[in-house]
Amino acid sequence: MSMPDLIDKPECRLCESRAEDLGSFADDLLYSLFNPYYHDPGKFDTSQLIKKHLREDLRKDYDLFSNVLSELMKSFGYLGSYWMDKLEEFKNAKKKAWEELKEMLRRGELSREDISASDIVDNFFDEVVEELTKMGYIKEVYDRFHRKMVVFDKKAEKVIGEKVLALSLRDLDAKGFGEHETEKEGISIFVGDKIVDYDPFVHTFDMIDITESLIKSAMRGEIDFNEKEFVARQPKHSEKCVYVMLIDVSDSMRGKKIIGAIEAALALKRAIKKMGSNDELRVVAFNHKVREIKPGEILNLFARGRTDIGLALKKAREIIRQSSGTGVIFLITDGEPTSSYNPRLTPWKCALKEAENLRKVYARLQIIMFGRERRFIELCASMAKLSGRANVFYFSDPLNLKSFVVRSYLRNH
Repeated sequence: MSMPDLIDKPECRLCESRAEDLGSFADDLLYSLFNPYYHDPGKFDTSQLIKKHLREDLRKDYDLFSNVLSELMKSFGYLGSYWMDKLEEFKNAKKKAWEELKEMLRRGELSREDISASDIVDNFFDEVVEELTKMGYIKEVYDRFHRKMVVFDKKAEKVIGEKVLALSLRDLDAKGFGEHETEKEGISIFVGDKIVDYDPFVHTFDMIDITESLIKSAMRGEIDFNEKEFVARQPKHSEKCVYVMLIDVSDSMRGKKIIGAIEAALALKRAIKKMGSNDELRVVAFNHKVREIKPGEILNLFARGRTDIGLALKKAREIIRQSSGTGVIFLITDGEPTSSYNPRLTPWKCALKEAENLRKVYARLQIIMFGRERRFIELCASMAKLSGRANVFYFSDPLNLKSFVVRSYLRNH
């Protein structure tokens, strides 16, 4: 399957040709609710509908009150009578505007292209949540720390995953080699770049590098082209990949960071499914504890707790040891560890020790940094060196991670 196949065949109702109503872009509303940092364009200003149903004094100061009142509607807490009156008026106006908006869509006065899904979520948060709950995308809404928290149903994961994958595929270059290539010893028809001593039980004659063999012989002082002087290109093998994505869910990962990490996992999961490969993706959330995420639960990760990188790497090593194939670990975190599961080791030493232990399972470590503090950079560089097969990447915008992860996966397809 090629990259165009991934782009042209989304399992998404948005691409169907049918009458315009709310359901025709519910998928986009769902994604905008999940990722408040994403903003799509729209020509129609939905706030004008709300203003129509407000009394004159609130309409006049709409820009002043709208942001404050919208935040109050998403939160819980004590409100004085001054704000309560205005909030009630604002809520009633939004309900009327919401019904008018849906009617305009039903009558065809507005099309999907006219409206920004993110704008609708900003202006009609409660109404969108209610509609998506009826459609089975949201299980419940509860308050936590004076905020309304949305709990997504597993049905939402596929829809949001498709949207994330489509965004990830923008301007990707799928050329080059991917994670499926390994340099483990063995028999293979694929020729690699690494020069090794010729082994008649492993290498075929067409793998022998004549030029390098002659150079090796000449360096010994004479040209004596015999089998002992032969060198070959070490073969590469194509095998199943076991991806382990370690997502830091400690307190400091709130906001855009945790959304970026979740999107990366969703994009990789959908890419694997689209390609029809037998690769695996195992998602692990960690703070001072660690747990593997079940299908349908990743959208409901929340940031809290301390950070134990050593524990996360230990869990990844255990997963890879019990699996078959090439192990690739994505460690997504934004700062130094603050906790250690091993009482005999500091958080730093625990992280370094577990990074070194990855050599035992021949895993490739991809360290994704959402921070650039000096000590954090030093730690990541040390972990990479100790693990033996690693890279370190920094992302100033966590929402760009999904494209990197998908590109890494598609390079061999």
